[in-house]
Amino acid sequence: MRKLGVVLLSTFVFTTSISAQKIKGVIKNASSETKFSLRTIGDRTIKEIPIENGTFEVDNLNLKEGFYLIRKDNSTEHVYLKPNDELIISFDAQKFDETLSYAGEGSEANNYLVIKGKLELERKKDTDKFYEGNEQDYKRKILAIEKEIKDLLAKVNSESFRKEEAKNLRFGYLFDIYNYPNIMKFNFGKKVTVPESFFSELEGVNFDNAANYLKYPYYKYLAGTKWKKDVENADSFEEMSSIMEKIRSKHIFVDVIINSFYRIADTPEKSKMHFKLIEKFVPNKEFIKQAKAEYEKVKATSNGNKAPNFKFNDRNGKLVELTNFKGKYVLIDIWATWCVPCLKQVPYLKKLEKKYHDKNIVFVGISVDDKDEYKLWKETLDKKKMGGVQLFADKSFESDFVDAFGVASIPRFILISPEGTIVESHFSKPSHKITEDKLDALLK
Repeated sequence: MRKLGVVLLSTFVFTTSISAQKIKGVIKNASSETKFSLRTIGDRTIKEIPIENGTFEVDNLNLKEGFYLIRKDNSTEHVYLKPNDELIISFDAQKFDETLSYAGEGSEANNYLVIKGKLELERKKDTDKFYEGNEQDYKRKILAIEKEIKDLLAKVNSESFRKEEAKNLRFGYLFDIYNYPNIMKFNFGKKVTVPESFFSELEGVNFDNAANYLKYPYYKYLAGTKWKKDVENADSFEEMSSIMEKIRSKHIFVDVIINSFYRIADTPEKSKMHFKLIEKFVPNKEFIKQAKAEYEKVKATSNGNKAPNFKFNDRNGKLVELTNFKGKYVLIDIWATWCVPCLKQVPYLKKLEKKYHDKNIVFVGISVDDKDEYKLWKETLDKKKMGGVQLFADKSFESDFVDAFGVASIPRFILISPEGTIVESHFSKPSHKITEDKLDALLK
């Protein structure tokens, strides 16, 4: 996700306190570009942690026992801190998610979190297979994963962690239930209708519990997604406003407003309503100014307008411009190595490239990885055998071309015409059946 800035969050004060934890770090392949920080589960910065010669050390953190986030550049992982923990964090800066591990006091619970994350990814890595079948097949699969995770949790010695993580896992299961229709639409472009009984376990859940929102990561996903989707699915500005007025938790309210900022660029058909929502509910003039700038970008890069040019290097260091492809359709994939949904689109992209290899279209991937992930980018291209024209954006999300389209989340697909105009600023994902239908019509 693109960094938003602190102009809105500075209006609010977030505090935590109790005891003095210590964390140390041993990092391979760290560079001057590598950024590391400790954050709340709401992604509010607690401490920016400087790295010197591949190491760092921070003590007297004075944080309450509970879940937090560690962030390396754009990648985040949950961490659990208890009073008097002395945690040693190790990872390769170029392969953060794959190499993260812990030692020292507090390491057992956190190594469980690492294993849990990898287990979930492994069980769901074959997206087509995992989501095939009906909603009851899906529920059986998520229950099976939950059982595996609970078996892992039972081996952790810390009773207080087991208790909190058990509650967190319950919210995670409820989130999987709630989010099923959204996931099917996101992954496959399918609108699924499920019986009300499928959601019966959500009855009685309080989606506006401020304490749970700050405490449990999966509750944050559950409640946050519910409110954001309610706003996004509203048919009018008045309905959006009515939903916002129902939220009592300040933290949830702020996150939903921030989500509307990103939805300005991600939902062009509703961009004006999201901008008006910010105008109505946000007192901070600087934040409104930023939102207006995003709205202007949406209008400038709407369908039918001339596409801005890009100039990025390919894997061999050759400078490639959008204008090089004049006379051809250009399907642009904006992605990053740390973006799991992006990587899940790779097999579908390769299928499209094979089908249309002799047609008047070129496939261009633009990575928004940070500079210190350049080597990982090249390794990912080889590992995934990614085709097409692969480029590395010069300034990640702040690159002129990426910023011009107001890219707030990835993967993002953009289709450019042979004349250099924007056909669709938000083209459907390769995994969606409608994508082939659209390309068939254009390339017949």
